[in-house]
Amino acid sequence: MYFEIYERERSVVASLRGSRLMGGGDWRWRLKRDDDQIVASGDGYPTRSQCERAVFDLKQEIAAAPLRFL
Repeated sequence: MYFEIYERERSVVASLRGSRLMGGGDWRWRLKRDDDQIVASGDGYPTRSQCERAVFDLKQEIAAAPLRFL
C-alpha cells in the first residue's frame, strides 16, 4: 500500500444567481493498494504541508490502533 498526495483541480461553478464560484485547489491524500484501488482518502487541506502532516500523523497513530470487535 502507499499514500498519494495531490492537489485537487480548480473548477469554476456557475450559481443560480449568475455569480461564479471557485472550487478545488485544496490538497488531499488517498491510501491505495498495490493494484491502485483506493482504500481510504482524506478531506481537503489548504496547504501541501498540512496534508503531508496529516498523512504523517495518521501513519503514526494507525500503528498503535487497537482492533475492536463489535
